[in-house]
Amino acid sequence: MTEVWLKRWQDRTDDGVNAVLKALTSDDPEAVELRQNSPFAGVLSQPQRKKVLESFTRSGWERAA
Repeated sequence: MTEVWLKRWQDRTDDGVNAVLKALTSDDPEAVELRQNSPFAGVLSQPQRKKVLESFTRSGWERAA
């Protein structure tokens, strides 16, 4: 099953930045499943992850969502 999800993510990365961003931000069922099976887990350290989340909050991300 891991290969299936890696292939789906590879397809998104091959399609470009917009396809990856959609997978990371969309609430459609496929995007939700992709995020549940993300190969990106653990890429950022906890302090890095916290900084990214704080920057989204400061940018007004919650109002835009």
